[in-house]
Amino acid sequence: MAPNTLRDAIYAVRTARLGLERRRLDYGEETREQAERLAAVLPASAAELREYEREYEDLEWFHDTYADRVAEIHEAGVATDTTHWRDGVTLYVVCRALEVETVVETGVLFGSFDAHILAAMCENGGGTLHAVDLPGGPPGPFEYGHLIPDRCRDRWELHRGDARDVLLGLLERVGPLDLFLHDSDHRLPHMRFEYETALGHLEPGGVLASHDVRLSRLFDRFTEENGLQSCVVCDTGIGRVPSSSSAD
Repeated sequence: MAPNTLRDAIYAVRTARLGLERRRLDYGEETREQAERLAAVLPASAAELREYEREYEDLEWFHDTYADRVAEIHEAGVATDTTHWRDGVTLYVVCRALEVETVVETGVLFGSFDAHILAAMCENGGGTLHAVDLPGGPPGPFEYGHLIPDRCRDRWELHRGDARDVLLGLLERVGPLDLFLHDSDHRLPHMRFEYETALGHLEPGGVLASHDVRLSRLFDRFTEENGLQSCVVCDTGIGRVPSSSSAD
């Protein structure tokens, strides 16, 4: 079996295993514990993080647009799990707590994570999200980032290309990051490439985030090897680079 074929087969097995694990997970409990888990990693208390959760729930300008566009995707026959709303809340809370200015994300599709990060930037009053995805677009009659509300789209810059070709140059251009989010190819060589490439461009106290971390132990191993405090909420891993300040 050729190396690429073998990697694809292993990835397919892990994806199937993850589907079974998700049926056993209590996502309600994971969500209820979100603030406590994040407080062990971020420079914010559980009480402060719960305030951001409540703020998100009351964000009418965001939810009105987001719900309408999710409905458009579902009506077009696209699978409902492409919208990742639950993990989007985690990223919203992280971005509010860190008051992020510069974020890079790989893997856009309909832009659920992009929308949540950009909503947090709007509430923060600043910031730019640089998003990387392959040429083309998501399934159906949609463009990349369809879920992003118009109110915060001007903070979003889309860079088309394979992350292996464009990521390093992008990171060097945009400067130190407050947050890097991996959500593209979840096969292990590519995940490790993105983690290693992004790590040296994160600010002290910045966050390496990754979706679908339960597919393997890579995120846990990587954060431990590199001295990042980390936690997992639902399907998203959050790892924080040590801060240069002793205050947090």
